[in-house]
Amino acid sequence: MKIVVLAVVAALGVGWLNWHHEQVVQEQTALGLIASSLAGRTVHVHCQSALGAALDVSGEAGTVRFDASGRPADRTDLMHGVCTALGRFKDDVRSPAFACVLHDAPCPGRIFDDVQAVHTLAHESAHLAGQESEAWAECRALQTTAYVAGRLGATDVEGGAVAQYAYRHLYPNLPQEYQAAGCSP
Repeated sequence: MKIVVLAVVAALGVGWLNWHHEQVVQEQTALGLIASSLAGRTVHVHCQSALGAALDVSGEAGTVRFDASGRPADRTDLMHGVCTALGRFKDDVRSPAFACVLHDAPCPGRIFDDVQAVHTLAHESAHLAGQESEAWAECRALQTTAYVAGRLGATDVEGGAVAQYAYRHLYPNLPQEYQAAGCSP
């Protein structure tokens, strides 16, 4: 009897892992399509696992590697929290808590994280397009955040509000190497 119960539990666990893996692959594919449209070429998005996040000490929301010739890799690696926020964005943009973005008011952590995640995907997509400079990748991200928000389920008004929120609340707090003179949203 114990063997049967153990086999059922194992089968359920394997089934859940397969389902979860499929969900992650679909999410990464959808994010890759958004990044590809901004990069102007086929690229991929890799989301960090929960275990990877537990072990990560880098503090980087996302990365794109460049080779010695200055060519970007074909993928970006996004932190687990960024991918989690991107995955829930479509639901959160419809929540009452999202009003803070629309009214340019202080947002609770979850909504602030959503805005930051949308903007991070825009930023890393600029690197995937070949922009090595953090300042100019950030500038391009300010100009494409509304587009990313729209592709993730926001209306034009909501997407514009996300971009403005990023410009007003994220950009001024970035290190100097992420700010470009003359950049406008």
